[in-house]
Amino acid sequence: MKITPKRHMIKLKKKELSVLKDKIDLAEAKIVQSQKSLDASLADYRNTQSEALKRKVTAPIAGTINEINIKNGDDLSRTSSNSTTNAPIIIGDLETLKALVEVNEVDISKISIGQEVALKFDALDSLTVSGKVEKIDALGAVAQGVVTYNVTVGLDVLDERIKPQMSVTASIISNSKEDVLIIPTSAITTEGDNYFVEILNNGMIPQKIQVQIGMSNDTQTEITSGLNVGDKVVTQKIESSSSSLSSGSSNQNNSSGFGSIMGGPPSGGPSSK
Repeated sequence: MKITPKRHMIKLKKKELSVLKDKIDLAEAKIVQSQKSLDASLADYRNTQSEALKRKVTAPIAGTINEINIKNGDDLSRTSSNSTTNAPIIIGDLETLKALVEVNEVDISKISIGQEVALKFDALDSLTVSGKVEKIDALGAVAQGVVTYNVTVGLDVLDERIKPQMSVTASIISNSKEDVLIIPTSAITTEGDNYFVEILNNGMIPQKIQVQIGMSNDTQTEITSGLNVGDKVVTQKIESSSSSLSSGSSNQNNSSGFGSIMGGPPSGGPSSK
């Protein structure tokens, strides 16, 4: 029996229709499976989100966050809590700011615990803060042939403008006197063990006189005898250059140091530059 073209086409169409139905059924099954997978993922996401809201990151100390070295997605197992450079979060107690200054080996013998310090900040021209020496390192550091020792200074008053890592210059007062005669150290000359200055007689003629000196710092020297208040002392070898000697209060034997401000841990841990 021969199949006519018309019947043949019908048979082919039925097969194609059956194949399409199978594909539709398969696609619908995949849709159902995908929907179940989506529902499961969504439920897992919501559960994770709910659990995340319950989590809290708690620091073992109280303080202010100074630096954050991590971001979302970072592997915390690769960070170290023992290193300030790799620590995920650095927390400091800004209520215990201290200055760490370097003092030259020539001056370190004059420094002792409890001495008063005047601190000036490069970034804060109008600010001077007082403090006291709290710690003196026993071991020095050598840089370019110069030995310096770290000295930790506690601030008497905290100013909100002072920030960690600020550069600071410290004048450490190793001794002081009041109501003394002082002149610029540059005005004094020496001959053996004797000290001399030049004063102006009648405001014109320089006269060389011997004096006795007391305490001194980098710029000024105390005169214990040989001069009187009001004497005009020659400070430079220029006829028109002179200065009047005055009586007043003077802090002497200042040792200077340079360093930085650091917010230390509440436990009083080490400061750093």
